[in-house]
Amino acid sequence: MRKFLVVMSEMPGHGRGVNGRTLVQFLRTFAGFGAVGCCSAADLLRGGPVSAETVFLGLPSPVTERHLAALRGRRVVLYDLFDHRHPLWTEANRPLLLGISGLYLKAWTDARWDFGVRMGVAPIRRYGKLRLALEAGRLRRALGLAAPPLRYDVLFLGAATGGDPALASNQRVDWLLELKARGGHLDLWGGLLARTMAPWLKERYGDLSHFTIRDKVPFRRYFRALQQSRVALTPEGNAPWSYRHYEAIYARSLIVTSDFRPIRTLIPLPIEGMVHVEAGELVVPAIERALALRRDRPELLEENVQFLERFLERGMYSRRRPELWERFVAQLPR
Repeated sequence: MRKFLVVMSEMPGHGRGVNGRTLVQFLRTFAGFGAVGCCSAADLLRGGPVSAETVFLGLPSPVTERHLAALRGRRVVLYDLFDHRHPLWTEANRPLLLGISGLYLKAWTDARWDFGVRMGVAPIRRYGKLRLALEAGRLRRALGLAAPPLRYDVLFLGAATGGDPALASNQRVDWLLELKARGGHLDLWGGLLARTMAPWLKERYGDLSHFTIRDKVPFRRYFRALQQSRVALTPEGNAPWSYRHYEAIYARSLIVTSDFRPIRTLIPLPIEGMVHVEAGELVVPAIERALALRRDRPELLEENVQFLERFLERGMYSRRRPELWERFVAQLPR
């Protein structure tokens, strides 16, 4: 019997970042390749029963009672790696799923949620390009080369995601509009990616071309700009977390974030080492607080990096960082 089995989620048009491969790779990093199997829902109906001590069942999924009858798991854990703010079950299969599992994992959770099931946190995808950037920085330091000079007060680069066009505004756009109106004294790098601009944003906000990025920005250029920025903005998009939180910390840029205090992620963030912007609060005063904090406590930048390095090894999952694995396993039912 394998220790872990991951049943992939099924949503057409979405890749391995959300279909379950991220979870498989995380489990194999810490538990070993042979301890972890993966399959689709259709695979459960082929051949004999599938056994594992813990079965991770990805949602959305077409599983029925017939599929579940093929599982021989001591415990079943539901998961999805999408940014939706709710579980991805349906009204039809919700009773079936809650009947076999009392734990649901997502890439992030909010302390204010109440879905009638215990919520836990799942691993997020890690990118080798971040490690390459950190290795390049380590090599520069070993050669005695200076770090990139500070050139910008504040940085934001990202998709124009977030906000329900029927209900709410877009925090990313709102913050950039506020910077244009009130932040003329601040030197900004970046903007919104043009290919992500939805029609409703143009209808609501008008011309946004003054902070729209039309060209593709290579990671190397983006990360260097992060290293040259005193403050990095991480406004809420489809979810309150983003890869930018982790990238900015490793780049030694101080984070100004949408209020992250009720949010939980598997790789925790140094909550006290970031500036939080509560709902309805202006971002420019928060940026100014962050700039002052950076001047008054320059050691905070390295403290934030060391906080992350308790759980990651140069931005990646590693057996040499067992505290993260212990944090993940502690969620699982006994």
